[in-house]
Amino acid sequence: MVLWQVLWERIEGAETQAVFRFIAPGLGGVAPEIATADLDWLCETHAAPVAGLTYARSDTVVLTLMDRPVPRGETDPEAVQFFGAYRIEDGACLPEEF
Repeated sequence: MVLWQVLWERIEGAETQAVFRFIAPGLGGVAPEIATADLDWLCETHAAPVAGLTYARSDTVVLTLMDRPVPRGETDPEAVQFFGAYRIEDGACLPEEF
């Protein structure tokens, strides 16, 4: 697994959202429960520490775990992708529903 992109987006109304995109070749056979656990771990170990930095502060983070690069906002029917959305509170990742 490798970190591919980190993007910051302004959410209309006020918040800043950080987007962390990871590539994990061979993701095709992974069960959704395992991918969710991986996304939770990536949030706690990678996204939350960055989101807490003064110069990179983010209220929410979105993580993408994909088997190949897919440009943000585009689709690739051949790609396997899992997504996780989290609110960062007191340095912890709290899962949110899409």
